[in-house]
Amino acid sequence: MPQTLIKDACILSMDPQIGDLDRGDILIDGDRIVAVERNITAPNAAVVDGSGRLVMPGLVNAHIHTWEYQLRGIGSDWVGIRDYHGNMHKNLATRYQARDVYLGNLLGALNQIRNGTTTIMDWCHILRDADMTDAAIDALEESGIRAVFARGTVKPPEKAGEVPYYKKPFPREEIHRLRTGRFASDDRLVTLAMAILGPDWGEYDVAAHDIRLAREYGLINSAHTYGRKGKRVVEDGMPRLAKEGLLGPDHNIAHGNCFSEDELKIVLDAGCTITATCLTEALNYEQPAMLGRMVKFGAMPSLGTDCDPYFNSSMLWVTRHAFQEQRAMDNRSLREAGQWPAATQHATRTRDAVAWATIGGAKALRLDHKIGSLTPGKQADLIMIDTRGMNIFPALPGGDPAHVVVMYAETADIENVMIAGTFVKRSGKLTFPEDRLQKLHQDVMDSRLRMMEEGKFVYKSVDSGPLPDRYVF
Repeated sequence: MPQTLIKDACILSMDPQIGDLDRGDILIDGDRIVAVERNITAPNAAVVDGSGRLVMPGLVNAHIHTWEYQLRGIGSDWVGIRDYHGNMHKNLATRYQARDVYLGNLLGALNQIRNGTTTIMDWCHILRDADMTDAAIDALEESGIRAVFARGTVKPPEKAGEVPYYKKPFPREEIHRLRTGRFASDDRLVTLAMAILGPDWGEYDVAAHDIRLAREYGLINSAHTYGRKGKRVVEDGMPRLAKEGLLGPDHNIAHGNCFSEDELKIVLDAGCTITATCLTEALNYEQPAMLGRMVKFGAMPSLGTDCDPYFNSSMLWVTRHAFQEQRAMDNRSLREAGQWPAATQHATRTRDAVAWATIGGAKALRLDHKIGSLTPGKQADLIMIDTRGMNIFPALPGGDPAHVVVMYAETADIENVMIAGTFVKRSGKLTFPEDRLQKLHQDVMDSRLRMMEEGKFVYKSVDSGPLPDRYVF
């Protein structure tokens, strides 16, 4: 198999046995890391100059609705769940066809690669049928990204005489078709999961059915969990699921901001993972992201970008925001306890935030045996950051590489991105064919304008009157 040798780089391995190397080498054989150490000799390897670069594991975006890519630039001033559902699920999402899903997923995944993300959980809750599902998967596979494809279900406006989405169990036939077909094996770049309603957004029997279905087929299941007490579809849903043994490491929670301490302990004791999407939560939620509260229970957060209509979904930006938000909360807590500014060390460090964005995401997706650190035997998913430009210079050598990643690096500094031993970004450019990319840009624009015209969408905050209680958070 072809070998690649990255020479003389600053290495942020995120492997406690290896640590950081101020000047080290990484040997890759095929799709796997063989060695991370100083002065590796490999006469048959293609050599990549790592001098002046920082090499680290690829970022893991553990929660993104990739299909929303062509609806960017419209949502930052929306008011919470009301406007998001009013504009998206009750209008623009209903305009999507299979080709639109394909375009959103392909350009959205390529944008993630450009931003240094090598793995995503594509939380795809736009799907009405098998054609849309297959189009979403085709796009992920064409992009070259590593993805956990969380097959979700559409949430259309309620109509008289129809069963509303929150009463509908997950379609078994689709999971059976996918799990016995193209996703029969988990030894591939794109794997299968289920994006379910959960008890905040669906009835209890629906949530229990969906989790059992996921377990029957050996899949992770993930649910949005945000509702305040008194506004959830099922008020005691998570404790009930825990008592029935339906919560475990195979259940991922998005958000979780409004969990009480008792609820948080229940889900963490069950082994559930929680993904914070700090930027969208800061825009729309009044409770802080689920970061430090998890850490106090000995759990590790993961991070996601969530919604492209709000902002460019850069994991570097999300990681920086997560660190700064938690540091600010730490400082306020110290002050309230009379310990500020007398504290000798911050509770949250930049290295913690890097862990959330790498190994934390890998654990949430149950891929930490494959990705999340630069460890021999793991897949060669990594990024190379050019530290010679003015964004970073002269922070290395001599500075903390984790500090450099969280507080200085930008997308423009990400020179190379490798997934499973293959460069998907090289010398600052995607390796995806440029002429095809330009054609896709026009196709995405056509898709965007058509859906906005069909939906009679005008950029404004939706004021459509009172919404049902389940939307009012």
